[in-house]
Amino acid sequence: MSNFSLDTAAAVRRIRARNSVLNAFLATRLDEALVDAERLAREPPRSALHGVPFGLKDEWDTAGFPTTGGSYRHRHRVPERDHAVFEVFDAAGAVLVGKTNLSDMGLAPEASSYVGGSVRNPRDPTRTAGGSSGGGAAAVADAMAGFDWGTDIGGSIRLPAAFCGIFGMRLSSETWPIRDLFPKIPEPLAWLCGQGPFTTTLAQMRDVLDVAAPRLRSGGASTFEVRGAVLYAPAKPGRWPSFREDARNPIEAAIGFDVEPESGLPGTTSVRNRYSAIWSSHFEELFAADPTIGLREGTRAVLSAVVLRGAFGDKRFHPTSAELLALIALGRATIFRDRARALKGAAAVRDAFRRIWDRGRIVVAPVCAYPAPRVGRMNRNPHILSCTVPGNIADATALSVPFGAFDDGLPRALQLMGPPGSEDALLELATRLVAVQVPSAR
Repeated sequence: MSNFSLDTAAAVRRIRARNSVLNAFLATRLDEALVDAERLAREPPRSALHGVPFGLKDEWDTAGFPTTGGSYRHRHRVPERDHAVFEVFDAAGAVLVGKTNLSDMGLAPEASSYVGGSVRNPRDPTRTAGGSSGGGAAAVADAMAGFDWGTDIGGSIRLPAAFCGIFGMRLSSETWPIRDLFPKIPEPLAWLCGQGPFTTTLAQMRDVLDVAAPRLRSGGASTFEVRGAVLYAPAKPGRWPSFREDARNPIEAAIGFDVEPESGLPGTTSVRNRYSAIWSSHFEELFAADPTIGLREGTRAVLSAVVLRGAFGDKRFHPTSAELLALIALGRATIFRDRARALKGAAAVRDAFRRIWDRGRIVVAPVCAYPAPRVGRMNRNPHILSCTVPGNIADATALSVPFGAFDDGLPRALQLMGPPGSEDALLELATRLVAVQVPSAR
């Protein structure tokens, strides 16, 4: 019996009714999906995903169908070859209904682009679904797709999952390496980027990973055994000041061990600054990776987007991503120029996480200490990524688990962070955690 109840016909109806509101998909193939579903219904099941409608973040190439990276400059790009990610799910009998929306070039934590518009949160369409993989989270949360496969270079899976109230997992780049992504990730930054699924249940996530692992996973399963947990609270408690009190009892009940209240990890503000240093010290590579725009033109395009915000038809960069690029450039010009120092700081964070994992402890933190901001306001809060970027620097396997609500009723989430390859252990722990009564915000 399938763990997915959504069929392709229902997903297509939902997309036709709701995508104009949420902008979850920037390109769809609805008629083709219905034909695919009818054909597959006459075949023996190929896998647990047979006949399941799914979306792909618009960074994975699909032959004969647009892959733009959310960039207006690449709006006419149609690749000739399928990416391995699509091939895996297509061979399993899943049905692609479309490519999901993201931030311009996948750079910003809010999914807004000139190609697909701003992704809105199904829980409250005045709010963002987050990013950069916001379209995938919105599609799954709103029953437009059974699952989606995104990427996460700073929280891009975990943050949208948390904002939309679903499950999302960042898989370690060490065990699930990414190849041939569009746009290309500069080689010195590729280790920050993980990939992984969005689903509405943990059983569905297991099915997706079981199908994907034989081809996309590198190496065997981890033997990581959870023997405890440490709590990693943000330096700025934001809208979740009771995180430690709320998380302790459910986590202890789920793992059967006492929870250590202090992690011994560097503070989240310090880690966020080290993350910024990595990006700023590699600023030039961001443009070198895209042959359609050089450093000089790219810098001008960023300034135009930030100042003019699309006036006079300049759509080379969406302002949401351009604002981040401008901050990266400012850091490069001022305090974050030393590449060796930036990488040394990152190595210290990784070592601190590894010491915790070597003791059999997982790291438990909020995904975000704030509810989903209103559309267009994500970049105004410098602390929005403070809890997610440590997982990228550590190359953690990180699972976002819905965990109650903020005082305004919007979803909040915990993230469980384990070592590379620990997805099975995290799924087992999360299964026990969701069975525990979860407190709402006080």
